[in-house]
Amino acid sequence: MRLESQANYHLKYCYAPVPAVTRAPVCGPSRFEGRRCRQALKPQTGTVKLNYRREVDGLRAVAVLPVILFHAGLSSFSGGFVGVDVFFVISGYLITTIVFGELEEGKFSLARFYERRARRILPALFVVTVATAVAAWFILLPEDLKELGKSLLAVALFSSNFLFWNESGYFDTSAEYLPLLHTWSLAVEEQYYMLFPLLAAALFRRGRQAVLVGLATVALGSFALAQWGATAHPNAAFYLLPFRAWELMVGALAAVYLSRSGLPLLRADSLSGFLAGAGLVMIGLSVHLYDRATPFPGIYALLPAIGAVLIILFARPNNLVGRLLGTKALVYIGLLSYSAYLWHQPLFALARRASLEEPHMRVFLALSVATFVLAYFTRHLVEQPFRSPSKVSRRSIFIGSGATAAVVVGLAFVLYGNKGFPDRIDNYAKVADTFRWQDLAKPCGSEPSLPTGVQALCRLPDPDKVTRVDVALFGDSHADAFLPAVVAATNQRDSTPAYMGLGGCIPLIGVDVRAGNWPAGVCQTLAQEQYNFAVKTRPQNVLLVGRWSMYIDTEDSASSARKYYLVEDESNPLSKEHSREVFVRGLERTVRAYEALGAKVFFVEQVPQQLADPRAVFHRINQRGMWGLPEAEAAIERNSVSQEVMSKQQALLRRLLDQVPEIEGFTVLRPESHFCTGGKCLMGDKDGPFYHDKDHLNIRGAEHVGPWLVTRMSEANGPR
Repeated sequence: MRLESQANYHLKYCYAPVPAVTRAPVCGPSRFEGRRCRQALKPQTGTVKLNYRREVDGLRAVAVLPVILFHAGLSSFSGGFVGVDVFFVISGYLITTIVFGELEEGKFSLARFYERRARRILPALFVVTVATAVAAWFILLPEDLKELGKSLLAVALFSSNFLFWNESGYFDTSAEYLPLLHTWSLAVEEQYYMLFPLLAAALFRRGRQAVLVGLATVALGSFALAQWGATAHPNAAFYLLPFRAWELMVGALAAVYLSRSGLPLLRADSLSGFLAGAGLVMIGLSVHLYDRATPFPGIYALLPAIGAVLIILFARPNNLVGRLLGTKALVYIGLLSYSAYLWHQPLFALARRASLEEPHMRVFLALSVATFVLAYFTRHLVEQPFRSPSKVSRRSIFIGSGATAAVVVGLAFVLYGNKGFPDRIDNYAKVADTFRWQDLAKPCGSEPSLPTGVQALCRLPDPDKVTRVDVALFGDSHADAFLPAVVAATNQRDSTPAYMGLGGCIPLIGVDVRAGNWPAGVCQTLAQEQYNFAVKTRPQNVLLVGRWSMYIDTEDSASSARKYYLVEDESNPLSKEHSREVFVRGLERTVRAYEALGAKVFFVEQVPQQLADPRAVFHRINQRGMWGLPEAEAAIERNSVSQEVMSKQQALLRRLLDQVPEIEGFTVLRPESHFCTGGKCLMGDKDGPFYHDKDHLNIRGAEHVGPWLVTRMSEANGPR
């Protein structure tokens, strides 16, 4: 079979129309030689109507299906999130082909480019967004509906990635309940669409070499940033354009390569087929081997991104991969992919919110089918009509998009400003009150002589007024929540309690927390203040309470835990490995310091961390009229974290505690013994919750622990 030249291949199968031209010798083999070349390449016979590349639409199907099945929770698609990376590569390829094609013809218009993007993206996006808001009114709890208001605003302003960067890790369990989480990737692409045409025009004026060097420089710089950010700032690296631009740029470079005329891509069809097949395998491996723990993006994102590039470069109708991706089924799924991507997450998230426990996989498979049914109607009734200039003019698309965005913004402010309309739900305020916790951070005053943050730390009682206390509680927000237990314990012992803490600060002397809630030095100063407090008040018992896994364990279920690091000085690396070493040294130093003051030191392991949100569970129990009934107990037990999972949560902490030398007067307390029974660590009982959220105790939960704490302290100190 005679090999096609790259020029003929491009003309036959490229997505973007290219004019038939007579090429002047001055241009050489490149289409990117600047103004002289553009002037020489005048269309001679008008614009040729060309077929698009079916295999690219097939590649869209390969991208969207894993994403949907990943969000459905199908374990064999644990890396399905890489489908978004494939979409980024495709977008980079297509947009570059279109923009540079029009630049070389001298026909590029920024207004026309933005018009096409608006036609392609906004109508379906706004339809799904408004439909989601309507459904959410009937399903979401007020606090969740209020948060949806923020998501609506972010969607309208093309800034969803910034919102979720600040509020939610993509792999958090809680992220599964966010109906508009997936719009982060649309925001990345929208920001890319705003910037790339300007970059392309600037590079194009400087010739082909500038195009290649410019795109490659952006790609390499962004990739280096992503590799660094994947571990240093994983949320930012996942959500923000500077860390993702390299994936779009490798697609752009593929477009530039394919645009070279007169050069065959490869001299062997068999090699083209092999490389296209390798690309498909690379995507498949990443879909099935990656999971939530994979550092991403960065070097691991190369596998799906390069796989997509290989398919774009080498998949042809005359090789197996090209024929496979060009099948009618995959092509049609690809055509529905945008609408399917829009619909799937709202359906899954709202189903999760509506249920007392995680829906069965059959439900998600049914919702996956429903996703494509909705995508079919959205494509034919929304996407296609708005993409036709003969049906909707440029003026109409811009005015309509602006007006709809304004409506969405208004809806966002209404939902957020009215706090999700709590009056929609009977007894909502009464149930919400049961989640109150002992938040003492604000009423404790400030002291200007201390660093920012530590000024607001809570100290009860005033050390200048009380010369000696029985129990001193030091720690982060978990200590704050634990205070009612200490008050209950000291009341029974007829003694005086003291408390000093600050959320996000570990109570270890000489240890600072970096990249957490506070500036450098704040937590280290706090730990020293706690010690100074103890020197003045000479407590008989010191309780150290914290969310320890947040500082030492990358497996903590909240993604924010990844950014908390422990250091002893400026030279320390920011890593969890080093944080664990600092933790062991700091704990030993702290125990010995308080022991030297004559205090017994109790290290309280963190309470069992729930996987399901107790607030959602108990509000659903209320809505179903089960409050106080035996049926509620069964629902609570089903949703509570298992002892097996809880043990895994505590495993690393316990290994580190084993490394601390035995010190007289040092005792480790395990609250799990008071919460866990029959293989479950209960989030509450039929009369109400024990938790404020997934990991903080509410007042009832802390008081529930009080008798246990009295018993354990008495065992260590003897009865009074």
